[in-house]
Amino acid sequence: MSIGLMTLAWKSGLPSGRKMVLLALCDNANDQGECYPSVPMIAEKCSMGERTVQQHITDLETDGIVRRAMRGGRSTVYHINPRR
Repeated sequence: MSIGLMTLAWKSGLPSGRKMVLLALCDNANDQGECYPSVPMIAEKCSMGERTVQQHITDLETDGIVRRAMRGGRSTVYHINPRR
């Protein structure tokens, strides 16, 4: 868990759904902003449907806050940009 990233996420002016997903990612991230939680796990943490989580992740990616790196046959790696 990256306390620094979580603090920045809490201070962000993001809409509540996006902020919750970002907080779930930060909760799993190391200090470099890298994590690889599954969408079902994020959905459970945030009390959201998987499609809703996927849309919020897409929105965070569009905003430049999160970058996804797909790994064939393995979970997706998320990189959180603390400057955004």
